[in-house]
Amino acid sequence: MSGTTVTPEYLAEDIGPSIIATASLTIAFTTVFVALRYYARHLSQTRFGVEDVIIPFAWLAEVGLCIIGIVMVKRAGTGRHVEYVLKTHPEGVISHYKGLFANQLVHPLAVALPKIVIVILFLRVFNQKWERRAAWITLWLMLGTLISYSVASMFQCRPISYNWDQSIPGKCFNFDLLANSSSVPNILTDLIVLVLPIRTVIGLKVSTSRKIGLMLIFLTGSVGIVASVIRTIVFVCTDPLLDITFNYVALVNWTIIEPGMYLLAACALSFKPLWRMLSKFIGLYALCTHTKSSATITTLPMPAQESIHLETLKTASSGGFTKLSSGRDTIDEELEVETAAVKPPGPGITVMRTVETMEEFPYATRASNVAVADPTESPRAVGRAI
Repeated sequence: MSGTTVTPEYLAEDIGPSIIATASLTIAFTTVFVALRYYARHLSQTRFGVEDVIIPFAWLAEVGLCIIGIVMVKRAGTGRHVEYVLKTHPEGVISHYKGLFANQLVHPLAVALPKIVIVILFLRVFNQKWERRAAWITLWLMLGTLISYSVASMFQCRPISYNWDQSIPGKCFNFDLLANSSSVPNILTDLIVLVLPIRTVIGLKVSTSRKIGLMLIFLTGSVGIVASVIRTIVFVCTDPLLDITFNYVALVNWTIIEPGMYLLAACALSFKPLWRMLSKFIGLYALCTHTKSSATITTLPMPAQESIHLETLKTASSGGFTKLSSGRDTIDEELEVETAAVKPPGPGITVMRTVETMEEFPYATRASNVAVADPTESPRAVGRAI
């Protein structure tokens, strides 16, 4: 290292434990979030979809990045100054380059898979043509980026071993150009995921507070853009030839953090049943979702009888989400009353039946025990359960 005096304090400097801490916390958080995601889907009794198959592979890719980082610290001396590594175990430099090469192979997969899960969720939730078209374009762009950069990273040097051992004959193309260009489609797809749900949520005929809540939920899927931008800046500012085992620590950390944030966001989007359960447990269920109460409606003989048609909206959901359209609030089930005049069967004994119905209002839901007359023996109740 030119221009710097190699002192014992300099050689003793070690920032490798920061990688171990980052990797350990990431493994812990992603494991908990993945487990909670599947538990939330169990609570909502949602059928498994393709995203439920992708999530475990995304988790494995993320854990793989974490393990690579830990091995680089333990075996390659990553986090130490290169002078220390060359002095104590020179083979560590080769191990360091092998770790960087492994990161280049796993990172595109770890980033793409959770983002694909988020876009699949959008396809399940939104049904407007322009939204679905934009989501499909984004999905194919993610897949194309994943395949192209994985292949390019694999064959950036020929032979492959030239990536870590340049004492043998070989050649590489401009990897810096490849790495910098890979951030462009990543950030572009992040921006699409960020803005895609905004128009639909704003167009919903629901309260402002509910719009804000939905917006915050969907914006969760874009939190990875922050880590993606930071990682790009760190990469540009890292000199690949200067103190490689020490200066690459920040880049290794953000290589772990970026896909980890995407995975946490992809899991958190399905946590709605967990929030309901938690709010009920701590006594805030009435404020967060709805309250339950009972009411009985009685009937009297009327000159005309009207029948009730209760229609439950057919919804497509994923992890607690319900398909949205800009015309109506279909987040929760509601009852629709359809009336038709029918001649009464005449006076007589009124036979009552109790029907359990659920109706959710913007701020509260009541479960009502509605007494409904038997349509063959007496006039029926007319109106909406409250």
